[in-house]
Amino acid sequence: MQIPSAAQMWTQLRLGLEQTQAPNSADRSTDQSTDQPALQSTALQSAGKAIQTVTQNAERTAVATDAQSGPHKDIEKSQNTQAQRAAAQKIIRDAAPLFAKYDLSRITPKEIDTLSADLKAARFDDLGFVMALERNGAAYHAEMTSSGSVYSPENPTFDAESPVDLIEKTRKELELAQRYGLDTDRLESQVFKLETAQMSRAASAPSGMSNPQLAETLVLFQAQRLWIE
Repeated sequence: MQIPSAAQMWTQLRLGLEQTQAPNSADRSTDQSTDQPALQSTALQSAGKAIQTVTQNAERTAVATDAQSGPHKDIEKSQNTQAQRAAAQKIIRDAAPLFAKYDLSRITPKEIDTLSADLKAARFDDLGFVMALERNGAAYHAEMTSSGSVYSPENPTFDAESPVDLIEKTRKELELAQRYGLDTDRLESQVFKLETAQMSRAASAPSGMSNPQLAETLVLFQAQRLWIE
């Protein structure tokens, strides 16, 4: 619903005046001098009623608009986000054996390419997540460099074999987007999925498996996540 503009309000007022004056147009030519004060009084009353009606309609429209965009809208968005995250958790956990091979806090660009290929081969049901992964891989960097993209000069020390903390990197991208008032839905979703994938490594590890490095990484990751929350 749209709130009437000033032009619309005056149009309604003019129509109200015309409708009031129209029935008396035939008699006005003969009795103009005697009926003019009464007509003016009637016109003023009609104008007042028209203004009051338009004002009431505008107020009702404003209230309805506020109801649609107020707390109820925020609750609906929160519920949608929770539903989307629950679905994402299920998809990520179903692919836990694939994520178990990689430590997303210490993963090389080449390993990112391999993980992306593994997910595609397994028909991983989240293409957006995979495409975001690929943008951090060695193949994507090589393609951007060969096409003359400005990406390469920004990172001249790029090493396809050097590990990166993909989760922290994505968090920093999210913070930058928030700082400049950009849309953050995609990055928030990506951070959540990366964190879920990292956490799923422990659940998918074979029972009795001893991996001190994995255990230490997960403890640090959990502590960092609690600190952020």
